[in-house]
Amino acid sequence: MDSINEQHTDYTKMKRLLKFLGMFFCCLPAGLHAQQVSDYNVVWNMPSQNSAGSMPLGNGELGMNVWVEEGGDLLFYLSRTDAISEANRLMKLGRVRVHLSPNPFKQGKPFVQTLLLNEGVIEIKAGDATIRLFMDASNNVAYITFDSKQKREITVTAESWRKVPHIITAEESFSAWTTNPLPPALKLEESADTFLPAKNIVEWCHANKGSQLYDLTVRHQNLLAQKQNFPDLISNRVFGVAMSGKAFVKSNDSTLSSKVALIKAMLKITAHSSQVKSVDEWKKQIAAIAGQSSLTAALDNSKKWWGAFWNKSYVYINIPGDKAFGYKLTQSYILQRYMAACSGRGNFPVKFNGSIFTTEPQYTNAAYPLSSDYRNWGNDFWWQNTRLPYYAMFASGDFNLMQSFFKFYLDRTDAFKTMAQKFYDAEGLFIPETISVFGTYSNGDYGWDRTGVTPKDVTNEYIRFIWVQSLELSKMMLDYYAYTNDTAFLQGKALPFIKQALLYFNSRFVADRNKMRITPTQSIETYWYNVVNDLPCVAGLHCVLNALKDLPGNLMEKNDKAFFDTLIKTLPPVPQKATVEGNIFIPAEEYLNVACNVENPELYAVFPFGVSNFSNDLKETGIRTYKHRVNNLNKGWGQDGQIAAILGLTDSLPAMLKEKIANTNSNYRFPAMWGPNYDWTPDQDHGSNLLLTIQYMLLQTYKGKNYLLPAFPKNWNVSFRLYAPGYTIINADYRQGKLSYREQISVLKQTE
Repeated sequence: MDSINEQHTDYTKMKRLLKFLGMFFCCLPAGLHAQQVSDYNVVWNMPSQNSAGSMPLGNGELGMNVWVEEGGDLLFYLSRTDAISEANRLMKLGRVRVHLSPNPFKQGKPFVQTLLLNEGVIEIKAGDATIRLFMDASNNVAYITFDSKQKREITVTAESWRKVPHIITAEESFSAWTTNPLPPALKLEESADTFLPAKNIVEWCHANKGSQLYDLTVRHQNLLAQKQNFPDLISNRVFGVAMSGKAFVKSNDSTLSSKVALIKAMLKITAHSSQVKSVDEWKKQIAAIAGQSSLTAALDNSKKWWGAFWNKSYVYINIPGDKAFGYKLTQSYILQRYMAACSGRGNFPVKFNGSIFTTEPQYTNAAYPLSSDYRNWGNDFWWQNTRLPYYAMFASGDFNLMQSFFKFYLDRTDAFKTMAQKFYDAEGLFIPETISVFGTYSNGDYGWDRTGVTPKDVTNEYIRFIWVQSLELSKMMLDYYAYTNDTAFLQGKALPFIKQALLYFNSRFVADRNKMRITPTQSIETYWYNVVNDLPCVAGLHCVLNALKDLPGNLMEKNDKAFFDTLIKTLPPVPQKATVEGNIFIPAEEYLNVACNVENPELYAVFPFGVSNFSNDLKETGIRTYKHRVNNLNKGWGQDGQIAAILGLTDSLPAMLKEKIANTNSNYRFPAMWGPNYDWTPDQDHGSNLLLTIQYMLLQTYKGKNYLLPAFPKNWNVSFRLYAPGYTIINADYRQGKLSYREQISVLKQTE
């Protein structure tokens, strides 16, 4: 191990040093933080052609895609994380067009559009006009302010393409995955948007009618008797917008106009989504939300929230000899973290396939000339895809952004227990690889054609026998406790869930010989046939049970501890085989070597389950396995980057990072519009794996030791602030081969 990799600290030694370092607790020496996030603002010097040239803005729940058409208007899409239609599609709230006269966006006039990262503001300077867009960090309210030297008339128009009820077509059913492939006889209808009467307020909404999809799903999957365990989050949902401004009057149902020409103006936009008894109830709710926010307070909230966010954690990389690469790498890291924060505090997890910043699909794939409500894979949740943005939040200290992720799966515990019992006569719970918002399988995955199969049979062979999901969520909850010391979360949420996850394996796969034999199973989506003891499950069980064993005994019930101690004795070894070079990990103890997808399940031993890493005795086994992997997976949800970093393969990482940051869609203007890869644009799995690769290059923690720069090139420079277990913050600066660092215990609350 080289001199950089040898830099590590023992947790107990760190605590003894804290008294000496206390005087430096709140701030870093100047040399450790030579750069700032504003150095990486996104700046455009000319307008865009269409929404593919939009700039994202968000407050965690509410999102906007903002662009200016050359010689035309300011436009933006509005979105929320919970604007879910009757077809379980995550829809846009609508599009807004702002027309200024005289027009400051005429060709040839000065133009600068800037994303001010430290404030959460998009600022547009055009001619003598300045327009600023921002959101209240505490309320789902957006503001637009206008300042100019000459008076201008302003017209603001809400544009809806959902003017009549819409029947989902076969060509767009890929965006309604809960019913994909769409049976020809099924007529799945989404209602039209409605513009509502309100004095000098343009207000519109989409009100879901009926419970067709929910009723169809629980009936088709034989869950009617247990439907109370499957939340219906679609029926009676209303989502929409209220838009107003003091200097504006309502011209028609969809348009606001300035009363006179103005040099200053302000527009207030409130968005809301809820399940209500009537649209009138929704109107009262959105009015109350609007009343809780004011322009001055909203801007102050935005600046404070984003300032604290960027100060909480950062990474600034400088590469001597290739400044452009270092700048783009750092900016890519910053912008992906920004994207996660823009959509990470809502009522649902971050959507891997575009988040809330999708636009018209033809800019991602010309074969889809459909509305901006379209996205491949729809609004269902694939475990393997949904989890990835959240792994990167541990090291960045973004624990508040993880709450909607945990809540989504924990809220469906009864659903997962019901399916374990109903489908497999098992105790405990399992999480299907793909689930609808109800917690069920999608109907296509469960199987539309039930000819020759029993009600217990799931027909989609890609996902029907994957069991690792609950183990991985268990690991992530234990990691959350390790990082935050949140005992209430551990005892109240994590341990009860983990026990149920382990009961499933115990009740289903431990035979009379008291030895676990996991079959039927598969090695994620790639190996389906004759599989016994797949590596992801076995490695996951070892990982989770060993972590439980290391917890202080007073944190769990004695009976639970005894159960965990007994179960660990039943586990098979992590699957390996001997080669002439030495042992390698293999996808399962037994399996037919017929690959049905392009994954490397044997490398789950490295990530996510950490059986092998650069610091332990199985390092070389991991390296050999990695070098002999069948699939090179450095894009999309492929995990090669973080695996290489975990194994300390420093020399391979610069080229991999260059490939990652080049993976932006050529049709899009914003630098973090990754993909679509296997998913959609912007691909949140790709961006999150970029973060993970960089984080593991900078910091890894094993058995209480924090290793700094375990896979970081010696000739690069970096300043970073990242988190380690124990709510520990690592502040480090590495320049010209010299490392200086210190550790501190965070004073931040877990809910910040």
